[in-house]
Amino acid sequence: MILTNRLFERIPPSREAKSIYIFCEGAKREFDYFEYFKELDSRINIEVYKLHEQEGNSPSGLLQIAERCINKTSENPNPKYIFIEGDEVWIVLDIDKDKFNSREPQIKNIQTRCNELENWHLAQSNPCFEVWLYYHLHSHKPEFEKSEKCSEWKKLVNNSVKGGFDPRKHPIYIETAIINAEKNFKLVGDKLDFGCTDVYNLASTIVPLLSSKLKRVLNQIPE
Repeated sequence: MILTNRLFERIPPSREAKSIYIFCEGAKREFDYFEYFKELDSRINIEVYKLHEQEGNSPSGLLQIAERCINKTSENPNPKYIFIEGDEVWIVLDIDKDKFNSREPQIKNIQTRCNELENWHLAQSNPCFEVWLYYHLHSHKPEFEKSEKCSEWKKLVNNSVKGGFDPRKHPIYIETAIINAEKNFKLVGDKLDFGCTDVYNLASTIVPLLSSKLKRVLNQIPE
């Protein structure tokens, strides 16, 4: 059963409500996932930035895009979004290491910058976003070889459910994912352990805004 979001009347969002601005490295899977919640209730101010092909999606590049879209300065008088008190900015990243291990210092810099800015947050998955998707469907960490490889996580998630993870219906299990991801969360020093994600912190911000709609959709799922 495809749980489309056409079940609900389209109502313009109220700017009195808190806005959540999400910037993801992934131009497709992450965007589709978070866009689900924007479509679920049009009154909720969830803005998911869609990367253009020519835009760099390195961690540092994503931070620059976010700052350009949010922070109003003399050099940037007309940012894309109007950020007001109470709004939140989330930068969603993978920890997946590159050949020269250039991502780690970039991510540390982003964390430092987020700590400097009000209501800016970093959400990470080790090694990739599919770890977060996995916990929508499973309650325990998987045991498989090459767990540090993103390609293996993608296979695991796609093989976990018939037809693979579907952004048109499986995000509805976000509350289950929060419980599972938090239960399995572990730090090694100051770094996320393999198979861990703290995207549940972002999800915990989204869920209260949509609790009634989430329940209505879940009640329509056949047991």
